[in-house]
Amino acid sequence: MEFSNQKRSKQIKRYFNIIGIVIVLTGLGLLWLKIDVGVMIAVGVFAVYVGISQFANLCYVFFSTENDKVLIKYYPIISFLKKDYGSIEFSQKALVNFRIERSMGFSDIEIAIRTKRGIAEYPMISLSALSKVEIEQISNALKEIIGKKELLSKN
Repeated sequence: MEFSNQKRSKQIKRYFNIIGIVIVLTGLGLLWLKIDVGVMIAVGVFAVYVGISQFANLCYVFFSTENDKVLIKYYPIISFLKKDYGSIEFSQKALVNFRIERSMGFSDIEIAIRTKRGIAEYPMISLSALSKVEIEQISNALKEIIGKKELLSKN
């Protein structure tokens, strides 16, 4: 299985930029009209808007289970300083567990694999920019891998 949320990521970034430009233009219009209270409100709204977008940590995600490996590539859609490109790749046999955590409308995934030194957990990856169907696809694919592994270990 292989998919990415590239199309949705582009839409999110486009809407973020359009709304940000509208807020800034509104603030500039209020500044030109010399409505100081309105300017301060526009600045506050813009700061909250940017803060929420950073807190949400919306990520582009590429997920693949091809060639007996699990590959997850991800990076933040909205980033002001620099993009932190991340990638996780491991053998399907190494997968021990995963957990999808949902809170306040946001979803994150945490993956644990077996290494020569024991169990290693990858840092959380934000799945907030994925649809519920895509999150379920990831969950089902990882459950299937764990299920296959358990069947092989019983035989």
